Amino acid sequence: MNDKGPSVPRWSPRLAVALVLLALVALRIAQLGRPPDVVPASAPPEAFSAERAREHLARIAAEPRPTGTAAHRRAREYLLARLAELGVQAEVQRASVLSRQWGLPYDAARVENVVARLPGADSTGAVALVAHYDSVPGSPGAADDGSGVAALLETLRALRSGAPLRNDVLLLFTDAEEGGILGGKAFMAEHPLRGEVRIALNFDARGAGGVVAMFDTGPGDAWPVRELARVAPYPVASSLFPEVARRMGHSTDLSVFKRAGIPGLNFAFSDAAAHYHAPSDTLSNLDLRSVQHAGDQALSLARRFGALDLGRRDREDAVYFNTWGAHLLAHPIGWVPWIAAMIACLFAGVVALARRRGGASLGRMFAGSLAFLALLLGVAAAVGGLAWALRRVHPVLRVMPFEPYNAPVYRLSLALLALAASAAGYRLVRARLGACDAALGALLLWLVLLVASSLSMPGASFYFAWPLAFALLGVAAVTIRRGDAPPTWPPTWIDAALLVAAAAPAVALAVPGPYLLFVALGLPMAAAPALAVALVFGLFLPHAELLGGGRSRRLALAFALPGALALVVACATGGFSEARPRPASLAYALDATAGEAHWLSADRDLDPWTAAHFPDDRAQAPSFTVPFVRLTRQSEAPVAALPPPSLTVLGDVTRGGVRSLRLRIASPRGAPWLLAEVASPTPVLRAEVDGQRVEESVRGAQVKRDVRWGFTYMGLPPGGIEWSLEVEDSGPIEIRLMDQTYELPRDLVRAPRPRDIMGVPYRLADSTFVSGSFSF
Repeated sequence: MNDKGPSVPRWSPRLAVALVLLALVALRIAQLGRPPDVVPASAPPEAFSAERAREHLARIAAEPRPTGTAAHRRAREYLLARLAELGVQAEVQRASVLSRQWGLPYDAARVENVVARLPGADSTGAVALVAHYDSVPGSPGAADDGSGVAALLETLRALRSGAPLRNDVLLLFTDAEEGGILGGKAFMAEHPLRGEVRIALNFDARGAGGVVAMFDTGPGDAWPVRELARVAPYPVASSLFPEVARRMGHSTDLSVFKRAGIPGLNFAFSDAAAHYHAPSDTLSNLDLRSVQHAGDQALSLARRFGALDLGRRDREDAVYFNTWGAHLLAHPIGWVPWIAAMIACLFAGVVALARRRGGASLGRMFAGSLAFLALLLGVAAAVGGLAWALRRVHPVLRVMPFEPYNAPVYRLSLALLALAASAAGYRLVRARLGACDAALGALLLWLVLLVASSLSMPGASFYFAWPLAFALLGVAAVTIRRGDAPPTWPPTWIDAALLVAAAAPAVALAVPGPYLLFVALGLPMAAAPALAVALVFGLFLPHAELLGGGRSRRLALAFALPGALALVVACATGGFSEARPRPASLAYALDATAGEAHWLSADRDLDPWTAAHFPDDRAQAPSFTVPFVRLTRQSEAPVAALPPPSLTVLGDVTRGGVRSLRLRIASPRGAPWLLAEVASPTPVLRAEVDGQRVEESVRGAQVKRDVRWGFTYMGLPPGGIEWSLEVEDSGPIEIRLMDQTYELPRDLVRAPRPRDIMGVPYRLADSTFVSGSFSF
């Protein structure tokens, strides 16, 4: 008789390290992807409640509200009524504005900003809370930016429920943000309260859910970031974000405050980007937890800045980043060179220790660095190539403009496949180099990136500094201490504990990089986050060695098999439905001068409803041009009785070889948007659009002979606008006008559109364009 109890399986250090790493990564991503829970409407009046904010959203996002439309006016009237109910004096700032920021055609608009002021008890300046209340055509804009507008209204209600603040709080609901930040530009150019703003907090959205990240700052960000870390619940922020945003050309309403030298913080959520600028950006698709997160930030910061002496602040910039949980660390940007030098010394010390122990040589280490660089490029090419191929063969991905509705599954699959490719590449490297050489070679590349970022992108330097420092400690503690081991080397629990201790800080700081890149860039640019995955993998080569990745293909398979399975699931579950409509573009264009009309589309693949307007799917080379849209096909359409834009010559004088024209342009059919352009190769010297002066140089005009001089105008008033031109007197001038309404001619559409199809992109779909040409 055997009286021994059942045997208890012993956990190996390898399995423990694998499970702990998996848990750490999952926890870190969960912290990045889950906003706080929604606070109910029954919460105390001094608290922010997304359920209360939802009532505003139901009205604001009931319909699309592009600048100049009736729905846009109704949204403005709702704002004014709610502000009056809250006992805050509000006004409408009406202004004409033109921006040359994005080049030809220039952006212009007649804007109507809503400005409200909550007076402080002893104000030292104003705290500006900013959100834009317009939407793109065709989109109800529940997230972008109805969420910001509703959050500020609920924030104001909560502020009014408490004692008066020391400082003024200025609520700025800007107009025509979607047309080029025009409302914000008008406020900073003309409004009398602009000089009182000491700090600006902007709230926007680029998706329909996710955590609210503080992704950009104004000048002198050390002070506002310190206050953000001190009072905001669960702040998600990183000085890496502004460095990336500036180089990608992202622009929001905060831009105008930055250019004026005013400190500020920019907040947005960006997950579920399939709904961005689409008809599906509805209240039902918006994650109210994201609104709760935005409102928590707005209310806590309004109270904090509302109580401070805004006249006393430093002008330093900071490096800042999240660690585990909601902890936000910051240090002066002047520390960056010293931190980089300290970590470079640590690297040199670890290399010296490795050489003394005989575990590495400089030559093999440099070879390991080159091999790791090749691994990075190979992983980026492989995963980027896979994403490219998927977007060309998968029927759903072919028609989605940015990312699919089930993007998280694609992100998981591509991240796992990037790890599989990294593990496979590491096994190849280990066939020729020792474990220590490979690990130090990878970290040498991290050191190069640390030095480069410290010199050119100091805000991003933390991302390379602290993960590298802890990875070096892990290499010293395990790889160098144990040396290259045979396959039978049994790792100890001490090895496992040391590797986990070195991994925890690296996971906290480095893992968010690939995840946030996948969210921000989507499938079209999957190569970049895949490269980031491989780069982070380089921090964990000692862990890969302990798990057998240097001598066995099991580690690569452990990533590849679930990655392939996730990819199969992603490809099989991304279909369209009424809740997840298929994007499709159809527009009607009438050339009144030629007496011709066309159906237009920018789609590669046509759905049956759209295809009915293009017999035999003839992809004619489009002869009708629409700004900012690459058309793929056109077909003949019935000519509707629609009046073209009108042009009236108010003055035409020529002196000294310069022809001066004064024109009035309008839309007899009441279109809110108009394009005006000089269609002839006539050099434009100067212009004035609705009172806004535009200076052009002859040299610049000649360089841009292949680009037509012109502008777009949003919010076109019923009586039109005045446009003056000074051009070289080089013969007749031809001017083309085109207006746009945001609906199709119902009597010409072949059949009602199915509910599982939506109009995208917003610049073209579901629009009627009418153009006319004038020569004189």
